[in-house]
Amino acid sequence: MKLAVATGLMLAGAVIGLLFAGPKAFFPLAFVVILVAQAEFYAAARKAGHDPATALGVMSGALLLVGVFTKGASAAGLVVFLTLVFSIVWYMTIERRDGLLTDIALTLFGIVYIPLLGSFAVLLSRACVGPGECPPNGGGLALVMIGAAAFYDIFAFAGGYKFGKTPLAPSISPKKTREGALVATVCTLVLATLVAPLLGPWSPVQALVLGALVCIAAPMGDLVESMIKRDLGLKDIGVIFPGHGGALDRIDAVLFTGPAVYISLLIAGYIQP
Repeated sequence: MKLAVATGLMLAGAVIGLLFAGPKAFFPLAFVVILVAQAEFYAAARKAGHDPATALGVMSGALLLVGVFTKGASAAGLVVFLTLVFSIVWYMTIERRDGLLTDIALTLFGIVYIPLLGSFAVLLSRACVGPGECPPNGGGLALVMIGAAAFYDIFAFAGGYKFGKTPLAPSISPKKTREGALVATVCTLVLATLVAPLLGPWSPVQALVLGALVCIAAPMGDLVESMIKRDLGLKDIGVIFPGHGGALDRIDAVLFTGPAVYISLLIAGYIQP
């Protein structure tokens, strides 16, 4: 537990410092963590007997992240399309003819699930908050999103440890409890309502809605990763962060909270695509 807390504090300090330093400072960290998580996913798929095109997938993930950071969200669709085309060509060049559809699907899923969803954190960090043309100033938006997802996870663990009795999704992740989810929901709603207006354009009521979105998206991201691990027959996907597991374990909730927060800000008209 002490090791996990120390690692968590170091990660939190790095994220906060780099976000306030600007999107150009934050992007290298996001780039590395997201690609490591993608590589972990492909390695896990290989352990389960599949054969995704790891090199092609990771290179495409890197291209997607760079494209989104430099050109905006429109770059993502082009990269995903080209990845599908090159994945098909990739497997047409090998002699094996069994399981190809599964491997193509895994290659593409690894890009959509991790770099594509992860790129919304990058989009938030480089967002322009305010009318007309303005420099990227979305560090507070990304910090609220990442922080809310992290605190939901912390509160869910603490609530489950103290009060947990009823499994939340026993067939997917038997250790997660409804009581933990309830504690996390209440605490995240309160925290979002108090803190989000200080770091972004939200009113208290809008911040409460934001907290509700996080309380839906964060556990969904966690359960999706648990579902993947169970389907692949693995307990852990990575172990890169002491006391925390792999990179994917650290960003699984962010992969879903990022799109939810970004899209809500677009709908509200606070940022431009």
